Amino acid sequence: MALPPPEGKGSRDPGDVNGDGFADLVLLVPHDRWSPDLVIVYGSRHGLNPVTRTTVASTHVEFTLGTSTADLNGDGFADILAHGRPAKTLKKPEAPYILWGGPKGVDPTVRPTPLGSLSASIALMEAGTAGDFDGDGNADLAIPARETDNPAPFFSTHLALLYGPFAWVGTARRHDIRRSPDGEAPGPMIAGRIGRHRATDLVEHISGIEGQNAPWLLKGGPTGLSRTPSTLNEGGTVAVGDFDGDGRDDVVVADDGGRHGEPGHETEPPEVDGVMTVSFGGARRAPQVFRNIRFARDLVAGDYDGDGDDDLAVDLGQDGGPGRVELFHGGGSGLRRSGKTTQRLGPATSPTGRKESGSNRRAELQGAADYDGDGRDELALTWSAYYSEESGWERGVSVWWITDGTRDETVFGTGGW
Repeated sequence: MALPPPEGKGSRDPGDVNGDGFADLVLLVPHDRWSPDLVIVYGSRHGLNPVTRTTVASTHVEFTLGTSTADLNGDGFADILAHGRPAKTLKKPEAPYILWGGPKGVDPTVRPTPLGSLSASIALMEAGTAGDFDGDGNADLAIPARETDNPAPFFSTHLALLYGPFAWVGTARRHDIRRSPDGEAPGPMIAGRIGRHRATDLVEHISGIEGQNAPWLLKGGPTGLSRTPSTLNEGGTVAVGDFDGDGRDDVVVADDGGRHGEPGHETEPPEVDGVMTVSFGGARRAPQVFRNIRFARDLVAGDYDGDGDDDLAVDLGQDGGPGRVELFHGGGSGLRRSGKTTQRLGPATSPTGRKESGSNRRAELQGAADYDGDGRDELALTWSAYYSEESGWERGVSVWWITDGTRDETVFGTGGW
């Protein structure tokens, strides 16, 4: 039986949906049907409590992609942006929807608010990435977009910038739609305050082709994001954090193991192959280069030891999939490799008794936040069942580990939710 969260008074944490001072976890839990439910598990002084949760069923919106959080209307409660389509129809297009946070979290009985239409010729493709791109103190959104008459409906060529605050009807104060650099599809995006200005910048990865590509850096300013980008090192994964503690964010770009499919392009040059590079935003020092990173399937920045400097969690790919997570510790000289790794595994056998392979059991790095308010971020790792009739797994079966890298603070499964 699920319990409601305690009432909060508001906070500045962009992941605190009920405003009680603790970050919350938002996840999608699929069931027999294709469309999953959206679930918020609330943080507390003792960390995440899976019993204290809110489930938003796909009654009004069938959620289809990942989510993001930010205080879009400036009321002190984080809101959730989720992508989906109106329920029980395949004819209407997918779009982002807002689930408004409040003192009691998200009200599951309230219909999600569609993000206001920007143009009849533009469709928004994802939930978006939040930042303060014009430095006015209000949350803004960067979202991949496409032209509605594009013959490739899943290929975005534009970047939509929505500047807050957002009204209750889902409209932004203003917006800007532009073609993506090189006209390629915007891939994963992440915001950070890399320059000395108040505004946050945006690192935009180009995912139009396989292999390692050079991400773009768009600088923020009083009028919003710049139109002239600069390029970073080539790589398939990106993270932003203040790893040297100078008050300005740094950018990490790493090889995720992806390669071009054409003959003769199965490898990358030595300066890219298995390399992770840290470019510092403040200090006038040469970039840090780590070699033999095989491979960085995902990167998540956070202060895992509570010393005030950001650290980096690296999901080291093995056998073509996620593997062990290694923590790199931040400090005055940048990142330091510890060599220590952690790994979590799902069940060894399926409900039918079939033995699961190692690649099907490995948990993936999902994110990080300070769920218990102790000043240290915790890692969130998750394993989801490999669904098939042969294995006997059901949709919605997953296990979550909330860990400091050594000790598990919370472990829970979503079966039966």
